[in-house]
Amino acid sequence: MQSFVAQLAERVLAGQAPIVIGLDPRLDALPSSIANGAPPAERLVAFYQQALPTIANHAPCVKPNIAFFECFGAEGYRAYEEVCALAKQSCLLVLADIKRGDIGSTAEAYAEGHFKTADAVTLHPYLGLDSVQPFLQHCRPERGGKAVFVLVRTSNPGAKDFQDLQVGGEPLCDVVARAVTRWGHDLPQAHGYSPVGAVVGATWPQELARLRALLPNAWLLLPGVGAQGGKVQDLAAAFDRRGLGALVNQSRGVMQCFQPSASDWLSRIDHAAAAFAAECRAVATARSTVQGNS
Repeated sequence: MQSFVAQLAERVLAGQAPIVIGLDPRLDALPSSIANGAPPAERLVAFYQQALPTIANHAPCVKPNIAFFECFGAEGYRAYEEVCALAKQSCLLVLADIKRGDIGSTAEAYAEGHFKTADAVTLHPYLGLDSVQPFLQHCRPERGGKAVFVLVRTSNPGAKDFQDLQVGGEPLCDVVARAVTRWGHDLPQAHGYSPVGAVVGATWPQELARLRALLPNAWLLLPGVGAQGGKVQDLAAAFDRRGLGALVNQSRGVMQCFQPSASDWLSRIDHAAAAFAAECRAVATARSTVQGNS
């Protein structure tokens, strides 16, 4: 089986947009006609049963945020697993937004559990390499060819509280970026990219070129477009000349683009996903006309 990064690159090279659709379900934003009166977890699954095949027409990957499922307890987690399985049935890659990071046997348990469900996961690096290493083992071909996306420069305003702190004359986020590059150095690459990616917020476009240079072989996950204020047209520096190297994330702008009472909610998702895909594809393609491979 091909690795996550190989599949992702080949889907983009084949014409799919370099996007990931976030799955952050909120009950008050679901179509009112979906499993009306059913328990919350059942409503979530029923919604994605219909929505995911439509998303698969436009995106190579989805990013379920586990918090929006875990808040419903055991049934919510069961729904999360079911939604991940539904995504894979629609041939979507699953990048689980779990933001884990712990040490020793705890990290090993997280990695073992979450990679049963997802193709890639998000991690925070605050505890250092030994908190990330158990996940990296699963990035090797013999362990499944998974991938990780390490938080480097997050999209929220409070990112500056710690990520801007100077360490050895450079921002802490740059120190983390260099570590991400080291962690991926000895792992198998696909199309020039390692399975150790980085989360870099689309809300910091003025920092993107610098971080891209520090992360030459990392896929960048770019959250923050839409509701958080990030703009797709500011993200060209994240891509190489082939249109590879970055995944632009949008959640609410696609999956909550309708009023709950709307009867045409599925076609609205279809149109929103198509427009988002076209916008991101145009930016990634334009990159190839102005600069060579980063």
